[in-house]
Parts: sequence; C-alpha cells; structure tokens
Amino acid sequence: MARPRAVDPTTDPGLLALVLATGVTQRIAERMAGAGFDDVRDSHGFVVQGLLAGDTTVTQLAARLEVSPQAVSKTVRELERAGYVDRGPAGDDRRARPLALTARGEELVDASRRARLAVARDLERWLGTRDTSELVQLLQHAAERYGGLDQLSTRRLRPPG
Repeated sequence: MARPRAVDPTTDPGLLALVLATGVTQRIAERMAGAGFDDVRDSHGFVVQGLLAGDTTVTQLAARLEVSPQAVSKTVRELERAGYVDRGPAGDDRRARPLALTARGEELVDASRRARLAVARDLERWLGTRDTSELVQLLQHAAERYGGLDQLSTRRLRPPG
C-alpha cells in the first residue's frame, strides 16, 4: 500500500491551532513573569480553575480533571509552597482538608486575567476586529465539535497528555 502524501503543516488545522495556543501561552507566561508570577506553570492553572469552580478538596479536583488524586496532590503541594493555596483544618473527614486560594492566589488569578486580556488585545490589534471575531467563532465551532467548548465553560479542561 502506498504511503499517503505528506501534509503541508502550514495548512493543518490542528498544527496551526497548536502553534497559536503555544504562542498565546508563551506570551501570557511572559506577562505573568513580568508581574511577579514567574513560578507558575501551566499545570497550576488547571487546579486553580477547579478551585474557582468551587472544588475544595483534592478528590473533587481530581474528579473534575479526570486525573489521579496523587497528580493533583503534587500540584497542590507546589501551589502551597509558592503561597497560592492554603489547606484549612480538617473537618469531620480527617483526611479531607479544604483548599482555598490565598490572597497571593487571588492576585495570581487577577494577573492571569489581565495577561490574557492584554494578549487577546494584541492579537486583535494585529488581525483587526473583524478577523479576530471570525477566528474566535471558527475556533469555538471547532472546539464544540471536539467537546472542548463545554469543557472550557465548565472549567473542566484537562491538562494535555
């Protein structure tokens, strides 16, 4: 059987979306570092999103992200050491200590939102309002096809891999 022809990577929607996502993420990370949050990794954002959605335990976060509690515990420990998350006192269930964003964690969220908005504005200035709107609509439509739009709106987007 003959091998399929090579696909031009510059016309592959998945690769183009990956390049866009990587570029946007890199620019957001640069802005976050400039705002004093150079210790934050992409994986931290998934846990923070779960906390913003109302999850308060490692078990709830793991269920939301469909990953192991051990993976979430590792990320929570990193966020605790950095001062973004705090564990409260254990309640009736001695194992479950409620998680919450600290004041520094709230600052992180605010800085992230400002960085995302600034990067989106930069892209809009470069592409123009009409093309940016069309790009967003096309990405929403494609994300809906693969179930990602629902994951985004319910803060259930999972880490890649």
